[in-house]
Amino acid sequence: MIDLQTIFKNKRPDAEKLSGYGFCAAEGGYTKDFPIMQGQFTVKIAVAADGAVDYHVYDAQTAEEYVLARVADATGNFIGEVHAACEEILSDVAQNCFDTETFQSAQTKRVVRYIAEKYGAEPEFLWEKFPGFAAIRTKEKVWFALLGRVEKRKFGLTEGGIIEVINLKNVPEDVTARIQEHRAYPAYHMNKRCWYSVFLDDSLPDAEIFAWIDTSYLLVNS
Repeated sequence: MIDLQTIFKNKRPDAEKLSGYGFCAAEGGYTKDFPIMQGQFTVKIAVAADGAVDYHVYDAQTAEEYVLARVADATGNFIGEVHAACEEILSDVAQNCFDTETFQSAQTKRVVRYIAEKYGAEPEFLWEKFPGFAAIRTKEKVWFALLGRVEKRKFGLTEGGIIEVINLKNVPEDVTARIQEHRAYPAYHMNKRCWYSVFLDDSLPDAEIFAWIDTSYLLVNS
């Protein structure tokens, strides 16, 4: 069976893109039939409203489901060709009908929404070698925030894992105070005198982080 989790990892469906690609609204989601194997089979792809993706393969003449397409340990040249054909279409759908959602933290998403609504700025993924980092800039293209996914050990923590952070600007005395109060960390990959990193893991309330974002925005525009 095809690994859908890998194909659609960090992907979010875009309703307009799905419709433009020929998907039809159905049962709270979208579906589309694709012919494969020179029209011998049809693969029906369903995209739920929450982004979950499923597929089923049917014989084009009898309309019966070809159940081997969903058997994990099915082997043989023919079933391999069916799997390959399905995977090619699913990958194409992922690329053309879904947006990549790099950031997973609920607080990160709220931060991104706040910035977009108040400042009209969106994360910009400027570095091909560092896809987990996005700059947020003013209309004059000046950075006032940086979002990133960083190893916790980079901040001197003993526990492993990835944490989503935002880098913000402030006057040096406030940067020092927030770090000493353990509400922030020295800025990851930025000037640590005027910038600091904040974990977006709900350890701090949204209102506080939003206020710090406003300060950063004002400082880069002063």
